[in-house]
Amino acid sequence: MKNFLRRIALILSLLFGFTLYVTANHIVGGELQMQRKGGAGTFEITLLQFWDQKNLIIPTPNTAGNRDSKADLFIYRKKNNSLVQQITVDYIRSEAISYQNKACASSRSLSTIIGIYRGTVSLTSQRYSDPEGYYIAWERCCRNDDINNITQPGDNGMVFYLEFPPVSVTNSSPEFVAPNGQYICSNRPFSMSMAATDADGDELRYSLVTPMRGTTNPNQPYGTDVFKSSYPLVTWAPGISLGNVIPGTSPLKVSSTGQLTVNANRIGLYVFAIQCEEYRNGKKIGSIRRDFQLLVIDCNDDLPQQPVIKLEEQVVSDVSFCPESPIELKTESSADWAYQWQLNGSNIPGEVNASIMVKDSGRYAVVKSYTSKCSRDTSSLIVNVRFAPPINAVISAIKEVICEGESIDLLANGGNVTTSQAVQWSKNNVVLAATSPTLPIDEAGTYILRITNEVKGCSGQDTIIVSKESLSIALPEKKGVVEGSRTILKPVIFPLTGTYAYQWSPPQGLVSAADQMDATVQPMVETEYKLTVQSENGCVAEASVLVFVIDKMHIPTAFSPNRDGVNDTFEIYNSKDQIVEMRIYNRWGQVIFNSAGYDIPWDGTYQNEPVPPGSYPYIIKTAEQDVKGTITLLK
Repeated sequence: MKNFLRRIALILSLLFGFTLYVTANHIVGGELQMQRKGGAGTFEITLLQFWDQKNLIIPTPNTAGNRDSKADLFIYRKKNNSLVQQITVDYIRSEAISYQNKACASSRSLSTIIGIYRGTVSLTSQRYSDPEGYYIAWERCCRNDDINNITQPGDNGMVFYLEFPPVSVTNSSPEFVAPNGQYICSNRPFSMSMAATDADGDELRYSLVTPMRGTTNPNQPYGTDVFKSSYPLVTWAPGISLGNVIPGTSPLKVSSTGQLTVNANRIGLYVFAIQCEEYRNGKKIGSIRRDFQLLVIDCNDDLPQQPVIKLEEQVVSDVSFCPESPIELKTESSADWAYQWQLNGSNIPGEVNASIMVKDSGRYAVVKSYTSKCSRDTSSLIVNVRFAPPINAVISAIKEVICEGESIDLLANGGNVTTSQAVQWSKNNVVLAATSPTLPIDEAGTYILRITNEVKGCSGQDTIIVSKESLSIALPEKKGVVEGSRTILKPVIFPLTGTYAYQWSPPQGLVSAADQMDATVQPMVETEYKLTVQSENGCVAEASVLVFVIDKMHIPTAFSPNRDGVNDTFEIYNSKDQIVEMRIYNRWGQVIFNSAGYDIPWDGTYQNEPVPPGSYPYIIKTAEQDVKGTITLLK
């Protein structure tokens, strides 16, 4: 009757355009999740609601509907139930829950959706430091009034509840696995996973608990921050208790692994709650609860023949495959049958055909039911699918930098590859013709090895980047040095950056250490000096320079340009090929003679006019040094 009146009220609101509150009788279960994200104290809070689609009313501009756009959650201190913080999560999206028996789901109008609300909150260690911990609660009224195992269900609210430790304890809450769309056939064994996973690896303990009804009611449908000493529980219907939440020859119970089992003998809709507590080092640090409902129906005893899973037309129970090569599992196909594939006990959304492409490891099964009538369904035997061991593929080489003119070998797995494996080499993403485990190379590039198991198609891959070093030395072809003088040989090494070892030879006339880059030499006779350079990569380059000895120049101190045929010019002896430039200055620093080389000696004139007697400074530039002095001009 209550449902009828609510539907009439909704129709009136749609017809006459006024907004009316609609109860949350579309919510048939749900839970809270709390995951640590990013920096310390940052958490993602998720509220999951399981919706009965036939009672779901999407909001419109004229009606509020019963799908809330957001939800207010409240955080309390466990020690004294005092409010610490209020947070709001927003509706994000919804996802359909797959029913494995489509015909029965359709005939019973079973259609369930998961509504997802989410938000991020920062919880500081100063504010959340109580060692007894905290809890988050969300309240909403009212439950659907066709529940059979509690009194006055349509006036009962619901509470989704989660406990967590102080934020100094690094922790994320456990998460229940997503539920399958399932119902219970009366007088038949039934099982369903309510297991959870925990990112922190904590111990999880499961129990059946009485659902909370909370403090909401039809007149106050939303939870508030008013102080609450506790949350009232639902009242079980006569003959129902926590020991027989769903009555039967084997009432509802949950195992230590989170597996629900029941053999029900009374049809109806039943609500219950599963609690999962997390323990670390033997101490409880948190808990989550899932509020849930299951329908018990009277099923047709017509049981389909058990489906058989095959791979390449062979019946299989254990399969290995390579991640890069998905496999196809099949069962007998017929228009009379509906299928629902499962992975690790959970329905795989959208996988409702007689075959499935397998890309992940795990326990696979297929549930088979009639397409045209509601009867019992049957499941195949489990097929364990695992990833095949990876193919070992390793490139080895004596070095990764080769020298100019050098060749090295790249080895696949040390040169040992089995006959069942195919070798493929590529260079710079171009496949090479070579298929041997040994690949000789003399060029730089990115080389990729791919080894494939020709039977299963599994492969392994490795990459090596080989570079080439071109080492060279620049030295002059020859260089002169004045007899009895020293000169420095300065090579230029390419590449300019690098760490090198040097060796000069021969030792005759070598003044500096033989292992220095620049060499100081003072040969007595013409000598060819050779430099050998070796890089860190073992590359070697050589270059030579011929150092020839030049007689010493004899520079006079005076000359007399009086045209008597004796000492008329500033003659410098043994200067052939030594003087690069000659400059002579007057007393005021003015250049009065300038010559590239010194083939024509100075005759004591400036601009074709004789200069007066006196002393004249000069600078003689040679390849090795500047010679400075003064020449006296006499008359």
